[in-house]
Amino acid sequence: MSSAPPPYTLTDPFPHSVFHRRHPVLVQRLLDAHPYGPAQRTALNALLAESLEGVITPLADPQWHDWDRGHVGQPWAATPFLWAESYFYRRLLEAVGYFETGVDPFGPFKAAELVDLSSFSWVSSSLSTEEALTASLYGNRADLGFQLLTAESSLHSQLVTDDTAAVVEFLLADHLLSRGCSVVLHVKPYPYFVSDATFTDVHDCLRRLRDLPGGVGDRLHAAATDGPLSVRTHPFHVAPLSFADMPADLAVDLGEGLTIFKGDLNYRRLVGDLAWEPTTSFRKAVSYLPGPAVALRILKSDVVVGADPARIDGYEEGWRTSGNYALVSAAI
Repeated sequence: MSSAPPPYTLTDPFPHSVFHRRHPVLVQRLLDAHPYGPAQRTALNALLAESLEGVITPLADPQWHDWDRGHVGQPWAATPFLWAESYFYRRLLEAVGYFETGVDPFGPFKAAELVDLSSFSWVSSSLSTEEALTASLYGNRADLGFQLLTAESSLHSQLVTDDTAAVVEFLLADHLLSRGCSVVLHVKPYPYFVSDATFTDVHDCLRRLRDLPGGVGDRLHAAATDGPLSVRTHPFHVAPLSFADMPADLAVDLGEGLTIFKGDLNYRRLVGDLAWEPTTSFRKAVSYLPGPAVALRILKSDVVVGADPARIDGYEEGWRTSGNYALVSAAI
């Protein structure tokens, strides 16, 4: 991306709060949730202390040597937020021995989320296109229930960017499959951040959905069995870099059809975790992509593009990171 703005770093207020407020809470939750031994507990606390006050120490993983970009050996505080946060989670997996035990440190939290799927037992292929898109966008707000699916919902007033009209034919997996399309779900090759899905998580979710009324789980299971629904991964899906840096084979994969990037982290990687002017064109920020794309995102970090300049002044203080605003952005 030419003439790109600078990246957010850990010296910026929101990234600083993530490392100094959110990460200590996360580490304590992990220590409470797992019977980690002295070595694992010491390693977790050492990682936390290093990330708050120290310099970045290396990993033995050769893949991260390629992704280093010169940050190893430098103070954490001066590091780009996206890179530092990704590295923190990779180091966290090392600290708890994930690659030796295969025990997902975030497993207990994901299991709790699966219980909440009962709130979505009403989802069916009879939804309108706009209703399905809205459900996909706001699906992580389970307490809102069915009112999410009405066109009159006040949630639409919280859309910083709304390209819904341009993408109503491209929806969540079950809705696409019910209309004869093929769907590829891209997952992470290993646990990444807290709630990002792996192959295991997809299988757990499908089993949970089959226990609920509405037939969604049975349809998705049949689609996975027969071929229209497939699940893939790629090492780059856990890279600390923008999708602008993706390798050629992944670019070919994403160029096969419409790619829907869902969630805050994927959005940061999609447009670059950069200090864009928020009214910058989304199409400009993703001009490198090999094919059409849609972004569905609840705003939980600073970076924003495609915002309506006529509405920005009316947003609440901290609107970029409050989780109260969302966007549907399209480059198709």
